[in-house]
Amino acid sequence: MTVHLLIALFALAWLAGRLGWRRLRLVGIVLALAFLVAAGCGALPKLLLRVWQSPYAQRPALDWAPSNAIVLLTAGATYPPGGPLEPGHTAYSRIAEAVVLYRDCHASGARCTVLVSGGDAENTGEPLARTYKRTLLQLGVPREDMVLEKRSLTTWGNALYARDMLRQIGADRVWLVTSAHHLRRAVFAFDHFGIKVTPVRADYLRGVWSSMPNAYNLYVTNAALHEYVGMALYHWYAWRGRTDVPTENEGPAED
Repeated sequence: MTVHLLIALFALAWLAGRLGWRRLRLVGIVLALAFLVAAGCGALPKLLLRVWQSPYAQRPALDWAPSNAIVLLTAGATYPPGGPLEPGHTAYSRIAEAVVLYRDCHASGARCTVLVSGGDAENTGEPLARTYKRTLLQLGVPREDMVLEKRSLTTWGNALYARDMLRQIGADRVWLVTSAHHLRRAVFAFDHFGIKVTPVRADYLRGVWSSMPNAYNLYVTNAALHEYVGMALYHWYAWRGRTDVPTENEGPAED
């Protein structure tokens, strides 16, 4: 999204120049450069994420109910040469947080079920939930304490398809695990489908000050803009009273 916006601004400047609109060309160039500096040097991602993530900066107290569901939202996959699919590089903080919660819950004597939510959003031939299950098994989460939701392609779908599964689990409390920047949109989607959750953040994104634009800040800006646009879209769905799953090209895919 960040790259697309830069391309659009530079394309606007180029088109204005071709049409002889010098002032508009200058505006396009200035806006593109200003956006590049603000995003790449850290000011824009810091601004976008400060308020967006702040409600989730601190993890909640682990007050376990008699029966708990830990919902793990997936974050892509990677396919190393010669090996099976593995969780994507941004996914391991979410997996680690879910495992920590599961172990603490199990040690308390409460009932604990990990619901892994994610379909084949990247057309790899395997649902993300199944890919993540292999890693969770290796980290000690028992097969019998895992449930896989393998149909969702978006956060909206995560919430919709998890609804009936959570009813079957009979959880008294639902813990929702994902990245801090993704939690606000995820909580909104689950609330829309009548699922009260306790949000638990895994990784926490921050912009960093830099004298020159750098790739990390552009990546963080892109992640933040994705969430803002996605939240606007989900508000539109909610306003329309939408209770189905949007097609893949309508909504932002899971990050």
